[in-house]
Order: sequence, then structure tokens, then C-alpha cells
Amino acid sequence: MYLFRAANCTYYTRICLPKSLKDRGFPFDIKVSLLTKCRTEAVERNLDVARTLRPLVSSVRPDETVAGFKRLVDQTINQIRIGFTSPDKATVHIRIGSKASDVEASKPPPGITLSEALSQFIASKEKESVRPLTVKQLKQRTGHFIISTEATTVSQVTSADALVYRDVLLGEGRSYKTNKEYLAAVSQFFKWCKLMRYTTVNPFTDIPLAKSSCAGTGSARQRWQKHELKRLFQSAEFKAKDAGFKWATLLMLFHGLRPSEACQLRVEDICEQDGMTCIRVSSEGVGQRVKTDSSYRLVPVHAKILSWGFQDYVSELKQAGQTQIFSYIPLGENKDWSRQYCQQLARLQNKIGMKAGQRPTAYSFRHTFVDELKQQEVDENIVAQIVGHKNQKITLGRYGKKYKLSVLKKYLAVINYGPDCTVFF
Repeated sequence: MYLFRAANCTYYTRICLPKSLKDRGFPFDIKVSLLTKCRTEAVERNLDVARTLRPLVSSVRPDETVAGFKRLVDQTINQIRIGFTSPDKATVHIRIGSKASDVEASKPPPGITLSEALSQFIASKEKESVRPLTVKQLKQRTGHFIISTEATTVSQVTSADALVYRDVLLGEGRSYKTNKEYLAAVSQFFKWCKLMRYTTVNPFTDIPLAKSSCAGTGSARQRWQKHELKRLFQSAEFKAKDAGFKWATLLMLFHGLRPSEACQLRVEDICEQDGMTCIRVSSEGVGQRVKTDSSYRLVPVHAKILSWGFQDYVSELKQAGQTQIFSYIPLGENKDWSRQYCQQLARLQNKIGMKAGQRPTAYSFRHTFVDELKQQEVDENIVAQIVGHKNQKITLGRYGKKYKLSVLKKYLAVINYGPDCTVFF
């Protein structure tokens, strides 16, 4: 709180509001005209105003809006002004916020509840054609925050609430990666709320999440070890599987395809480009989806896959008028192309003695492929283009062109799991 004189020589009392209120959309400060240009008189009035306003600011209720607060302050100050001896005792509204940006901030956001806002947020995401699984995760993770906080409306949530929620996550035993995804989901929700003017701030901006020293030691997705691949491919159960299951497995293992990317492939997604047989990962077909924009890609088919007759297999499907390479279809609420394959693999692993919770999964084929390239010291930009990851290096990611297919083919050739991984059809 302090006394200052404006350009017209009129004195004002200025009181800055606490951060807890500013986080709820309240302005930076309150300026109250003391209706005098005499400093001695202003000093006395400043004390009267400060003694009244400071308790008022401290007692703001959790459900108080900016508009309601302003009206209360107006009424209080005009009562004080009745005692001013200055001839000008007319009602003068106080100024809440001293900058143009503060005027915008002082507009009261609608008092929408967190649950109502979440329903609108999810409906908006569904209209964006976001993957059903992503929508489900956003709803579940944001809902987890809502049931854990004491706040009921969007505008009540502060950065302090966000920090408390972070501590809740840390105490529930999830991995660092999962906690990060929970915070990202809730932050995305509040970013949307801010755009909708339900709040003036995103309380989850810059909420820290320190990575523990042991993070990553047990949370990384398990890869297939060479002896596990041998156990899989040489088992009677795998050899008895149909050609579709075998080819889907090999495409994941030798190209780093996600299970859903492999299972949704169409016959026309195997194409010729620059004299090479390639796999095209896209969302052009009926029901096809990709995870991110980086997932769209064209990758040469590995030489081993061609030597085992994959191109002939696809040609037979084409001649038979088939659209899809495999018989898998999108299943469940999330329209998951890989569900049936994953179930088949899990049952096969049970039969050959690979215990659930202690074995690699269908998703681990991709991890194994990436790890093999890493062990061969292949540049991460090459790996990113092959597997459809976002390029993390700004120089090449933003300004560089994509690598030629011939370059990708050269690095694909380093993938060799040995003779124990040979598959017979």
C-alpha cells in the first residue's frame, strides 16, 4: 500500500492484491482517488482508506467474483468519502487495474464448474477428430484432478492447487512419464478454459516435475532380447500361426512400426518409390489413423522381409481383390486396430511359458527396433524419420529436408537379429 500523485496532481491510494487473488483473475492492484491535491490531507485519508481496504482484501471469499469485489469496494470507499471535508464529495468509482491489460483481466470469467467445463472441453476435442483413445485419456486424467481438488469452479483453481495436485501424483506411485502426461492433460484443459475466458490464467503453466534419480531404470518399455525372439520364432505355436500374424510381427520388428500401424496396412500401402518397395504409413484409408503428424512416412521394406516373400504375399492379395493386408479390424471404444493381434500374441506367449508382467509385448517390437539402431550408433534424425518420431533437433527438424529413401534403406540394413529369427511360411 502506498500514496501516489497522478498527473493531474490528485492523490491516490494504491493497494496491490496478493498473488492468490491474481491467480483467480483479480487485477494487479486497486487505485482509489482521495479527492484532494493537498498532500497533508491526502496522508490522513490514505490511512483511513488503507485501514478499511486491507481487511476487505484479506477476507475475499473463494467464490467471490471480480465484479462482486469491485462493487463491494466501491460501496465501502464511498462510505468513507462521506467523511471527507473536501467540497467535492461526489461518488467516484475506484479504478481496479492500472493498465489496459488489467482492464481486460478485470472482466469476471463465467463461474462455470470444473465438471461443466470438462464436458465442453471433451466435446470440443471430439469435433477435432482427435483419436478416441486420446479423448478418453484427456477425460480420465483431467477428471482425476477435478476429484482431487477442493475447488469447484474453473476460476477458483490457482497455481497452489496445481502444485498440490502434482504432489498428489507423486504420492500415488506412477512413473515419471505417466505423471508428466497427467499434468500435460490438465494443463491442456486449462489452456482451453483460458481461451474460452472461463479463467484468465493457466495455473499449470511451469509447474515443475523433477525427474527422480531412478526414473527410467525400470519404467522403460521392455525390449525383446535375442533369446526371447528365438524362443518365439522357433516355437511350434508361432510356426502354426497364419501368414498374416507372422508378417505383422516381422513388419513391426524390422521397421519399428507401431502395432496399429502394421495391422491397419492396406495393399496399396505397399508401393514402389525410387525403384524400391516401400511401406506407406498414412490415414488415407477407411478407419486408418496415425498418432501424430510425424507418423506419416514412407519407409523402404527391409531386404530380409523381401527375401522371405513379402512382396509376393501382397501381390496375391491384390490379385484376389483384397483391400487390407491383414484381417484385423478396429475394435472397441478406441477403434484399436491392434487389439486382436495383441491378444493373439499374449495367448501365444502364455503357451510358450512367457509370464504376463515379465515379458515383452507387441509394442516392444518397436522398442527393440529403435534400440538396435541406437546400439549401431545410427543418428537419431535417421531413427526419427524411420519410426515416425518428431525430430528433436531444431536445425534438421525445422530447416532440413527429409532423408532420401536410399539413405533410410542403407541404415535399415544394419537391423539383423541373426539366423534364429528366420521365419518360414
